[in-house]
Amino acid sequence: MKTKQTKILCVVVALSATLPCLAQTPEPFEVRRAEAVFEELPELQASNILKPEFLKGPHFVVREPVPTAAGMNQFMIDSDFGVFEADGNEMLLQRLKEIDAIARLGEVSRTDEFKKSLLAAAKSPLNSAKNIARDPAQAISNVPKGIMKFLGRAKEGVQNVGKGGGGDGGDGNRMKDAIGYSDKKRKIALEMGIDPYTTNTVLQKQLDDLAWASWAGGFSFSVATLPISGAAGAALTVTDVNSTVDDLLREKSPSELEQINRSTFRSMGASASDTERILHGGALTPTQAATFAVHLKALKGVANRGAFIKAAAQKSTTEADALFCVYTAALMDQINQKNPIARIVMLGDFPICVAKDGPIIVALQWDYAAWTPGAASFTDEVQKLAAKSGQGAHVTVDLSGDVSPRLRDELEKRGMTVQDRLVSGPLK
Repeated sequence: MKTKQTKILCVVVALSATLPCLAQTPEPFEVRRAEAVFEELPELQASNILKPEFLKGPHFVVREPVPTAAGMNQFMIDSDFGVFEADGNEMLLQRLKEIDAIARLGEVSRTDEFKKSLLAAAKSPLNSAKNIARDPAQAISNVPKGIMKFLGRAKEGVQNVGKGGGGDGGDGNRMKDAIGYSDKKRKIALEMGIDPYTTNTVLQKQLDDLAWASWAGGFSFSVATLPISGAAGAALTVTDVNSTVDDLLREKSPSELEQINRSTFRSMGASASDTERILHGGALTPTQAATFAVHLKALKGVANRGAFIKAAAQKSTTEADALFCVYTAALMDQINQKNPIARIVMLGDFPICVAKDGPIIVALQWDYAAWTPGAASFTDEVQKLAAKSGQGAHVTVDLSGDVSPRLRDELEKRGMTVQDRLVSGPLK
């Protein structure tokens, strides 16, 4: 009996000596083993993933390393006009088109006719009006941004988003005295196929000068007379804005466009405060706000669109956030044309589509998706949402970019259908 008690005591002593050591171990075996089942996000090579015309052009070179953090391919672009960053495939297209425009406008600014017109504009009685017109150019802040910001609270589960009251605003009086200058600048940008409200300060300066020389100095501008663009510039027509948005930008002043956007968001259930955050919050340019509104409006009859607008209003602080909202709405619009959507539900801040015939559709504006702890957690929440539907609804995952083989395998093992490359963009 004493022998048995002695053995038990020895075991207890041994465990008591061992447990403190285990508690101080920074990475227990179980944790290391769990971490090993996930993928590490790769660093891609630009030459392996980009079409040649988007890799190198007359005025730019995209650097080879392409990190895939935060759901976006991270590009660095060396150009004749400085170094530009691009958070994601869509922003890369935008930046390259802007670089092409800067180069072409730079050629114009060196002509004698332009220089004479600029001098004439400086002597014009309209000179004071130039300082009145200020098209919005939004500030860019730091991470988290893009899809990862909206996925961040998905694990908190499905939310019901309420509807709010009305609102009003506008800057028509401020723009009235410079409407000719503002219109000229907007039309020049649209003729070149670029966003007149671009956040690119280098391009904004050139647009300002050209519009000023044209409006107040009599400079004759025509896209047909611009220097021939390179291969990238020609290929970048894929980034042209939606035709409905293009018409709005051409025909409506900034104040009129704002009123249209306000009315559209409010008609879809957005509160007055959320609508004003989108229109004046600093992340979405007027063009992006209009594009976001047009794509959501195209989801006619889809319930709870106001929930997505609320998330966009309250979470968007960077250009990457704005593009996530715009292109996710565009992806939903594209999906809806083939598989009609009944409603939108929110996993935290992330919008999920529920089709009229029952399936859950996850529309992801994601450049490169891998099987990471975040992806696993989000997948679990989507499965819970499908289970809450009452009949274990089928889940379809639609991505704009690439899915890693491992992620595809994990999703398909869970009975999900995966479709990627829905938006090829600059990828091979």
